[in-house]
Amino acid sequence: MENKEQPDILIKKFLNRQCTVDEINVLMQAFGQPQNEEALKAAILDYFETAAGAETEIKPDVEAAVQEVHYNLITQIRKDTAVGRSRYRLMWSKFAAAAAILIFISAGVYFYLNKEGVKPPLAQMAVKQLQNDILPGGNKAVLTLGNGKKIELDDVKNGIVARQNGTATIKTKSGQLVSRVESGNKFAEELPVSYNTITTARGGQYQVILPDGSKVWLNAASSLKYPTAFKGSERNVELTGEAYFEVAKNAAMPFYVKSAGQTVKVLGTHFNINAYEDERVIKTTLLEGSIQIAYQQVKALIKPGETARITLGLANKIMVDEDLDTGDAVAWKDGYFQFNHSDIQTVMRQISRWYDVTVIYKGTVPSKDFGGAIQRNLSLSQVLHILEKSQLHFIIKGKEVVVMQ
Repeated sequence: MENKEQPDILIKKFLNRQCTVDEINVLMQAFGQPQNEEALKAAILDYFETAAGAETEIKPDVEAAVQEVHYNLITQIRKDTAVGRSRYRLMWSKFAAAAAILIFISAGVYFYLNKEGVKPPLAQMAVKQLQNDILPGGNKAVLTLGNGKKIELDDVKNGIVARQNGTATIKTKSGQLVSRVESGNKFAEELPVSYNTITTARGGQYQVILPDGSKVWLNAASSLKYPTAFKGSERNVELTGEAYFEVAKNAAMPFYVKSAGQTVKVLGTHFNINAYEDERVIKTTLLEGSIQIAYQQVKALIKPGETARITLGLANKIMVDEDLDTGDAVAWKDGYFQFNHSDIQTVMRQISRWYDVTVIYKGTVPSKDFGGAIQRNLSLSQVLHILEKSQLHFIIKGKEVVVMQ
């Protein structure tokens, strides 16, 4: 590092949450070079001695501090350009070790600088919550065949799990469910179409590749009904809950998704539908291409970057929000909770589905807005620990989470 002042400047900006994506990348690269380690440690210690001005008695909690830094990194990078967001995936695995060194040295002073006397230290909260912890959801789903047979996908071996009317359903090593029309069956076109349903429970997710090659990512507490083969002039599927679609192009055979009273017509594009029964608004977000949405007697054409909102109970109305960050809608597919001025009920509904818990509010429901991104592979207590920065408090009781101010 030719500029010896650079570590001091970047570390100060990093700890003050002012680093750009490029600056974080430079700092990560600096930590990756052994010859810079001592200089960087000295710069860190000098920063905290200057900022704190005194010793602190709070003991370092490395894990909690890394969660804090990780949360801020994700949130900042997901706010930046699409290039920045894609760069993050490659950056964080290398940056984690550097962040751990930085935080190990500085965690005690870090908590000293951020505690305000209105809540217990972060280390104490994390220990209390970890006593009743719940692991995040994962690839879990049930496949119900047309004849009613149910297959627990997380229990069966990889390979062909079902054969129906000339179509093989295959579970892959990567956790996908693939439907493939078997070649060499000259009677396949004459065989009747059967309908399968893949269902994820709370705490589950799964990816499906349909017979036409379309890809579907199914979120927790969702289901997708689809045919073993697409025949005729249309491709029709039915969705409950939430899913992200990458539809294979076929102008001669439009793709239709029916969900909660709305119908989305697609020729080939990428979009996300959020149509949970416990959400008052159906949201359909388009990433590329174009889609047509029909609801009751109303239709709307949606362009990339737009979200169509249908408020249940409000007849003949499709609202279209323009120029949105589509990353918010598909963050769950990329492994994040993404909140943007979300109230506590919206936040906790997402958490309850992913961790399969019931949420109980003690006293008045808090009136707070949340913004930021949190990894979905954290344990429940780790996620709640991050949310407690807003001065809320949580208690885990078995499969229940109590929310209180």
